[in-house]
Order: sequence, then C-alpha cells, then structure tokens
Amino acid sequence: MRRPLLVLFTVALAVTACTAPKPPAPSPAPVSPQSEPSPAERGRSEPVADPLYPEYGNPAIDVLHYDLKLDWRPGSRTLTGTAALTLRAVSPLSSVRLDFGRALEVDDVTVNGGKALPTRKGDDLTVPLARPIGAGHSAIVTVRYHGTPKPIDTGLWREDLSVLGFHTRAGGRAWALQEPFGSFTWFPVNDHPSDEALYDVAITMPKGWSGVAHGTYRGNTISGRTSTFRWRSTDSVASYLTVFAADRFRMFRDKGPRGIPITYWIRPGDVAEQLPVARTMPAAIRWLEKKLGPYPFPSAGLVATSESGMETQQMIALGPDYMRPEVVAHELAHHWFGDTVTPRTWRDVWLNEGFAMYFQILWEAEHGDETLEDLLDDLRFQDAGLRAEHGPPGNYKRDSFGESNVYYGPALMLHEIRARLGDRRFFAMIRAWPQEHRNTTQDRASFVAWLNEHTGEDFTALVDTWLDSETTPR
Repeated sequence: MRRPLLVLFTVALAVTACTAPKPPAPSPAPVSPQSEPSPAERGRSEPVADPLYPEYGNPAIDVLHYDLKLDWRPGSRTLTGTAALTLRAVSPLSSVRLDFGRALEVDDVTVNGGKALPTRKGDDLTVPLARPIGAGHSAIVTVRYHGTPKPIDTGLWREDLSVLGFHTRAGGRAWALQEPFGSFTWFPVNDHPSDEALYDVAITMPKGWSGVAHGTYRGNTISGRTSTFRWRSTDSVASYLTVFAADRFRMFRDKGPRGIPITYWIRPGDVAEQLPVARTMPAAIRWLEKKLGPYPFPSAGLVATSESGMETQQMIALGPDYMRPEVVAHELAHHWFGDTVTPRTWRDVWLNEGFAMYFQILWEAEHGDETLEDLLDDLRFQDAGLRAEHGPPGNYKRDSFGESNVYYGPALMLHEIRARLGDRRFFAMIRAWPQEHRNTTQDRASFVAWLNEHTGEDFTALVDTWLDSETTPR
C-alpha cells in the first residue's frame, strides 16, 4: 500500500502496504505446458489466523476461486451481487464462516446447488452444511445479495486507512480498497492475506460507465442500457489486493515489455493531467525488470480512483495526491514484493513495504535530484521517532498499521544487507526471492531461512535487530 503522505526530505515519498505470510510453500519449479497446475491448485493456500486482526479470516477454509457477478446502480447506490466461492476444507467442516458486511442483505444461499439457511452476527456470515465435509474436500457456496455497501471504521491511526472498503461519492461514483481488511464490505470473502484465490469478476453498469477490477481486462459487452466489464485473475490474489471502481472512465491502452497489455482508466476531466503520469508505467516496469526479473503477471493497469494509492493486483489504484511517477514505481515494485510474494500475516507487512520503499528510493536516486545517500539519511533521520511512536517494524502497535515505521527501517535493513554482500550478490539475491517464490505467502522465518541458505551467510541477528529494536540500529 501507499505510505502516508508525509514530507520525508525535500520530496514526498508515497508508499504501499502489504500482508503477512502463510506457512512457506515450496518454491515452484518452472513447469512445461503439459504439467501446468490446475486452476484449483493455482488457487490453493494454507490459511492461518492473524495475530493482529484475528476477527478477520477463517483458517478452517481455503477459497480456491471467486466468481463475482456484480451490478452497480449509481442512481440508487445499490450493489446487487452473486458470489460463487469454490472452497477447500482445511479441517473437517459442518459450516462455513465467511466475512460479509452487515450492510448488505442476503437474498439466497446454496451449497453445491442445495438451499442453505445462513446465520449472521456482525460482519460474519455462517452457512450450515447439510452434510459435513472432510479435510481436503471441496464445496461451492453461492451467495446472492443486495444493498448499499458501507465502509468500515478501522480504528487505525493512519488517515487514509481509518475507513476502508466500499466508498461512494457524488453522482454514485464508487471505489473499494481494503488493506488490511474490508473487502467483505462488497462481497463474501475469507478476508485474510494467507488465503489467496483466483478470480473472475463481471461488473454491470449503466451505459457510459465503466467497472474496473483487479486482474486482466477481458472486454465489455453491451445489452440494452447496460455494459458488463469482465476481469480475470489467473494468478492467486489476496483479498486486500482486490479493487472495485465505478465511474465514467475513459480507457486508454498501452504496452509494456514483451507486449504486456496495459490499460489506464481515467475520468475525462483528469486525462490531461493524469494520463502522462500513467504512461510512465511501461518505463517503470522495464526499470524494475532489469533489477528483479520478469514482471510476474500477464497484464498491468492503473485506475485513477480513491483518496490513496494501492498496489491492487495488475491494476494499481491512485488518488489525485498519489498520481506521481515515484508512486507508480512504488506500487509496481509491490507486484514483486506483496502481490506475487505476499506476507502470510499482517505482522510481516514490512516484507511488502520495506522492499517497495527501497526500490522507490533507488528509482528516485536515478530519476530525481537527490542522491541515494541523501535519501537513506533522511529515512534514518525519521526512523527513531517512528519506532518510538508506532513500535518497531516487526512488532508495531495494532492501531499503527501501515505507518512509515514498516517502510523506512526495513529499507535501511536491506541497504545494510547490500553493503555486506556487495552489489552483485545483493541484486542476485533480491531478484531470486520473488522469482523463486511466485504466488506464495511468506513470513520473517521463511525469508531469513531462505536468505541464509541463498547467501551462505547468517543474517538472522541483523534482520531481528532491524525489525525488533525500539531504536534505530547503528
């Protein structure tokens, strides 16, 4: 996610946030077309309970695929949806508990086509199973619903994270961003980063409006007075990396390295100002690829929406104050650190933000007026105060999610690892981490174990000191 808009040095650096890992999954070897994993295997996760926000997510289920059919009516601000969730039982189940916003009314629920009578408590939806299912077995839970979505007050200090989920604005414009939680405000979900899944999303709007989501744009069809926009994610997505945007966008097409399709979605009145920033994406992807290897997804995009900035998967979302080239680079860096390699729990959000922050300042040093040393000095200058206020980056306070402490200290840690390894070995290591762990969730333990094995050196004490110290390491 984006860092809060603070003036860091002479430049305002915006950053993004992330997630915490699941139990380390084995690094997948390259596969031939004949051995391509099935869709169910590509969406498989090992969910865990979150140490910071245990009220969200359910480690007893693993959602493999979401099929979302959504209809947004701007005039009445009504969302009508059908969500079909293909899930795997992690442990034996007699019911399925999902996160689902209390503002939305449930019309009908089925399990494998048979009617079910769910119960609700707060933002939980519990669906009883006519027949219990054993661990490893699957079911399809389908929920039809409607209503006016409402965002959630999070209790977090950071202003742009204090209210998350589905927002509406003048004229029925709408958008939804949700890190660390809040996707449940617009669809039933296992709302935790450790449960990643594949997605198919169809958004129906009045003609003249556009519906934007995460994943690859599959085109739109017109029927009478409505248009339906379709999106598909063939790489697993954490729920906090989903996005919904409804507006009178204009779409622009572009191409990245090797012809990667890119789309930009911008309101007509903002095109002159925002399209030039959006068009920095191909160059930013090329710059990142030189350091990190191939971009890990089949498409990219930018939607100009919200009041923040977010690395939503394959379709970054930027509000007006975040529409800057260095933020574009930051959010794209998250596609290697956060999107393709996701923290298993929110305790390890530094795995997203520290890496993306470091590559943002490398980008700024190459493209701006500040030297890398000056940028690092400014981070160090602020780090001590951030640790004192919000806690160390590896053990931050519950209400301090996404504060700059999880950006600056871990970025400085990476620079110290670079100094110890030298540039050649450091960039080989930092390139190998996302390439060897695509579509997995990870945590501190798995990263440190891999780092030590990959380099043949023991970085355990260095990493623990940077993540756990209440003062800036020297």
